[in-house]
Amino acid sequence: MQIQRTIYLLAIFLFLQSCTMTSSEPSDLITGSWRTTIGGFSIATTYTTTEVTVDGHEPLSYQLEGNQLTIDGDQTTSRLVGFPSSSVMIQVDVITGTEHRFERVASAG
Repeated sequence: MQIQRTIYLLAIFLFLQSCTMTSSEPSDLITGSWRTTIGGFSIATTYTTTEVTVDGHEPLSYQLEGNQLTIDGDQTTSRLVGFPSSSVMIQVDVITGTEHRFERVASAG
């Protein structure tokens, strides 16, 4: 009985430890390539830690404070960002309430 209890406590400890090691902060999840569809057109975006590139155009700087994304310092572009999973990003326009779903593009290799 003591061994079962020890194994059970060890399993809980390892689970809790893995939760603390896995970051779920938007700033850690946003980097990479994403794809969405707007008005029937497929749009590719790539986020680095400081810039976003949309369909190969010139990169723009962005700030991500908590879950609020602002592109190029323009408050009218503010979005609330959420990650229901590591492969899905939801951006909600804070002015219009419009929601855009992005899916992570699998890296080649």
